[in-house]
Amino acid sequence: MRSDMKQGTSAWLVALALLASTPAAAGNVAGNVTGDIGDRASGARPWDEGWSFGVHAGRSIDNSVHTGEAFLPWDWDFEDYYLTSAGLRKEVARLWRHSRVLAEMDLAWVGGDEEYAEAALTPMITWDTFPWDRTVDTTLAVGAGLSYSSKTTEIDTIDQRWMASMIFELEMQPAGWASWSVYTRIHHRSNAFGLFGDESSQTGSNFPSLGVRYYF
Repeated sequence: MRSDMKQGTSAWLVALALLASTPAAAGNVAGNVTGDIGDRASGARPWDEGWSFGVHAGRSIDNSVHTGEAFLPWDWDFEDYYLTSAGLRKEVARLWRHSRVLAEMDLAWVGGDEEYAEAALTPMITWDTFPWDRTVDTTLAVGAGLSYSSKTTEIDTIDQRWMASMIFELEMQPAGWASWSVYTRIHHRSNAFGLFGDESSQTGSNFPSLGVRYYF
């Protein structure tokens, strides 16, 4: 088994639980580049606001999200698969003061032991408030959506093109960076414990990645 994940529902519950944390005084990455939306009331974001474009690259690992190994760099067991991805992101709505709902469309190319393309649409929820935000504006995000690959792949170990996508992301914007930020994420694709395909066990792939994002 190459990788495991908790079901998308569990990830959403974990993210929502963060909303109960004690607020800290600060903005968020999007707030710095679009006008302090950290002080906005809850509600939908206008269509012409809240857009960004990011590019990230990474290498696959044979480690589990479900067990937490995929989040421990010192335990990573790298594989010969390399990912390059570009993503267009829209802020959909603001939840209370410290969280947002986002939607991201990604187009990716994977090379190495196999070559294939991937497209994914992933709704996300963020936690935007940290004590150090005035120095390094920080955002945590988690999302679950749909992924489609141009062919069935050995790395996913299942005869399915449609699978679940998940994103686990940490984004940072040092003070003075204006419209730019950097981020690291786990780019995840799986069968969601049998939701896609006939396999009841967990299959899929994980790509720890580094990227840069531009807000416009």
